[in-house]
Amino acid sequence: MNVFILGLKVTDTAQHSDGKCNVIAEALPSSERRVSTRVQLIQKVDHYVGKLLDQLEEGEEILAIGPTRATPDGILQMQPMLVVTRDNFTDILAVNAFMACGGLGPKAEEVELTDTTVTNRSLAWQDEGKETQWFKLSCWGDLSKQLSELAPGTPTIAVGSVSTSEKDEKNYLNYKVDKILYLPKMSKQAPKKAADPEKGRVAPAAIGSVDFSL
Repeated sequence: MNVFILGLKVTDTAQHSDGKCNVIAEALPSSERRVSTRVQLIQKVDHYVGKLLDQLEEGEEILAIGPTRATPDGILQMQPMLVVTRDNFTDILAVNAFMACGGLGPKAEEVELTDTTVTNRSLAWQDEGKETQWFKLSCWGDLSKQLSELAPGTPTIAVGSVSTSEKDEKNYLNYKVDKILYLPKMSKQAPKKAADPEKGRVAPAAIGSVDFSL
């Protein structure tokens, strides 16, 4: 799933079809050599976000977040989970997402609870000063088993939300994972280029040698 965060300018008011609200907007280009990117926002008319889309006016500026895919004719289609306008700006407080990239730390045991399982495992990366930073992930259910079994050092990308728990007058940050991707570990030297379009191929070591330094 591809989730996009886009600042958009509405170019056409809402249209209705098959119980869905459809709005066309555009993301402005980053240079004179580019053109605006057309974005089609689609949501059910009875959905909270669908009702917001129905009220948008041409020329209005919004922030939209949601799963997005490209069409063959070069348009992005988004099913927005959140749309923020000037009138509902406080909805931006609902945004809570992190993306953590690094190598898995030492193996951790999967813990069985009443109706599910959970694995808490550290993710490591190096900062600009070459110091190792640690970030503890929490995976539940099916994701829990995967996280507990993989080898230390496995390159990992995790997406989720952060919360805080309190115990004995001390705060603890909790990083709950919703989606996680494990990349292959490879010993091959990193390629000079990840892909060679002229030869029509991708370097086999490209993904496995990704540098996760932040």
